[in-house]
Amino acid sequence: MPAGDDEYDVLCYGTISIDNVTHLTHLPHPKRDVTATDEYNEVGGEALQVAIPLATWGLRVLVVGNIIGIDWKGQFIVNELVRHPNIDTQYLRQHENVVTPFSRILVTPDGERSRIAYWYDTTPIVELTEQMMRRARMLSVDAYGRDERDRAAVVARNLGKTVISADAIWPQYPLASLSDAVVISSAWLLNNFPGVYEYDHALELQTQGAGAIMITDGPRPVLVVRADGSPFGVEPYEITRVVDTGGAGNLFKAGIIYGWRQEDWALEQRVKFACAAAGLGCQRKRADAPPTLAEIAGLMQAQPR
Repeated sequence: MPAGDDEYDVLCYGTISIDNVTHLTHLPHPKRDVTATDEYNEVGGEALQVAIPLATWGLRVLVVGNIIGIDWKGQFIVNELVRHPNIDTQYLRQHENVVTPFSRILVTPDGERSRIAYWYDTTPIVELTEQMMRRARMLSVDAYGRDERDRAAVVARNLGKTVISADAIWPQYPLASLSDAVVISSAWLLNNFPGVYEYDHALELQTQGAGAIMITDGPRPVLVVRADGSPFGVEPYEITRVVDTGGAGNLFKAGIIYGWRQEDWALEQRVKFACAAAGLGCQRKRADAPPTLAEIAGLMQAQPR
């Protein structure tokens, strides 16, 4: 890659972890055991699960996040990322006194998942610096951390970089106000603000400085609120065989980021692309390769919106 500013399309900042995924016929509970139908490991964390599809689609990605351990989980992450030459891991830190954070993901036949998280709150974070951020055109960040997420967005904004965040739903914290686009899960929003009217909440975030807001709701229409406050909806694509819905949110966000890099795309086209990517991702196991650009284009042509 050439030296100098903007040598990466995106800097993905956030959680770096591993997921152990188990497919079950039903969730276990006391006095009712269950037999697993499949089990595998995959790289986890929002930073990596956004970075990998972006790299698959040809973007150059720099990853920065938490420190991982020199344990089998950390080595699994390192080995998996070698398969993605478009991802630069020069800031991926390993330390012998760190336990790599991980999740146990339980997936039922309807594609829904349950999650048990380990060690995320105790894992040291690599601070995003101006030197790192200067090398990328955009910042991808999420709200699943502490103040370092806000500080990362400040660094990016001070450099005039685009910021796209996930689940920054709290008007009183800086992240949403520092974001050019915010992708929000409706389930996450309603879990934290029961009974809230989604459009009103989007407008409240925008009064604090947030840009475009996209609220996803599984197979239901995406509520999109332009930066000027005007709303519209986008129908998701029909997916006939759902395997795992767990990665849909990260694929949707990756789709928005990819669309943002296409400067001639309108916001509606960016959201449609993200919907197609997320929908196709639900047809795959979490460890499978992301949908290709050709597959996404094929779905969009087969089901024009």
